[in-house]
Amino acid sequence: MKTLIYRHLKLFMKSPTNIILSFLSSGVILSLYFLFIRDFTIKAVRDYGFISNYNDLFVDKLMTAGLLIVIGATSILPIIFIFVKDCYTGIIKDFIVTPISYHKILFSYFFAALIVSAVITFLVYFGIELFFLLHYHDRDSITIIIQSIFILFLSNVIASMLLLLVALGINQFTSFSTFQTLYGVVIGFFTGVYIPIGYYPNIIRNIFFYFPLCQTTSILRNIQTNPITTHILESYPKKIHSILYETFGIHLTVGNHVISIQQQLWMMIIIIILLNCILLLFTSFKEFHK
Repeated sequence: MKTLIYRHLKLFMKSPTNIILSFLSSGVILSLYFLFIRDFTIKAVRDYGFISNYNDLFVDKLMTAGLLIVIGATSILPIIFIFVKDCYTGIIKDFIVTPISYHKILFSYFFAALIVSAVITFLVYFGIELFFLLHYHDRDSITIIIQSIFILFLSNVIASMLLLLVALGINQFTSFSTFQTLYGVVIGFFTGVYIPIGYYPNIIRNIFFYFPLCQTTSILRNIQTNPITTHILESYPKKIHSILYETFGIHLTVGNHVISIQQQLWMMIIIIILLNCILLLFTSFKEFHK
């Protein structure tokens, strides 16, 4: 499987365009926020009564946390595209007739996608941390950095599995090309990044709640903003504090019950196990019909 992972990564890096576009798309996502969304979000937070010298820092922490999840989820696409292309051209059939199991073939694409997304996401994350240090003189603790990296990695694992399952379902080169375009557009809305999740109707919010990346976005936002709100919101009305957190997706609720980080983490673990089982069942079916 190591050889296949190396092969996928080599194909990805063979074209400089892939690497340039991966980082360029991250830059575009961040630029869209700073140019069009930032001022609106700062005003919206101020309208909720949160008025302090830390408004800009709070909003930037809040929004970049969500943008990092989107960047990680979209940077997976080039490797998954290689998988779809291999299926379309029949190259994957050459892998299947070899002694290696279909399970290892399939998961070689998963690990290659995870490596690419992890490298891009972590580089962007540390770039954002440098921005906070230079612009706000704000530095996260080692604990927060480790927790953030863990959640980003967890999010990338889930996104890689989900996209691999989608690719298996589509299994058509042109159809997946169309899906890539749609996915890049809607992922920011599904995670409550482009529009705060509290602005959606209740039925949409309930649907988005069960989208795994919405959960990882919430956890990362909680981790990133907690040091700010712990000190600033002591005199802030608790009721408005809760509304602010729920509106901007820091806290997710079901039936007026706030889901804790521990519950969200358990949900993520269960989702990863379920996705892994589905992939294993699919590969077992392929092995049976090999």
